[in-house]
Amino acid sequence: MDIVLRAVVVFVFLVVLTRIIGRRELSSLQPLDLILLNILGDAVQQGLTQDDYSRTGAFLAIGTIAILQVFVSWLGYRFKPLRAVLDGEPIVVLQD
Repeated sequence: MDIVLRAVVVFVFLVVLTRIIGRRELSSLQPLDLILLNILGDAVQQGLTQDDYSRTGAFLAIGTIAILQVFVSWLGYRFKPLRAVLDGEPIVVLQD
């Protein structure tokens, strides 16, 4: 149960962090951005599972994050005011 609670906290933190940082295309990432993404992934893994290296712990963490992602997508679909907060506003690149 501890892993599930940690996964919820990490998921909320990552959603807030990505909203602060903003969206970027893969082609616009700098080398430092890719390195930071690797470091972030490792830090998230250590924060989720701590010293639990079992497959059960990994499945719980991954399953919790997957369920939260589906739930957040459903919230954005179901409640239009939340869509702007969760997905952000689209940027018009080319018009007419």
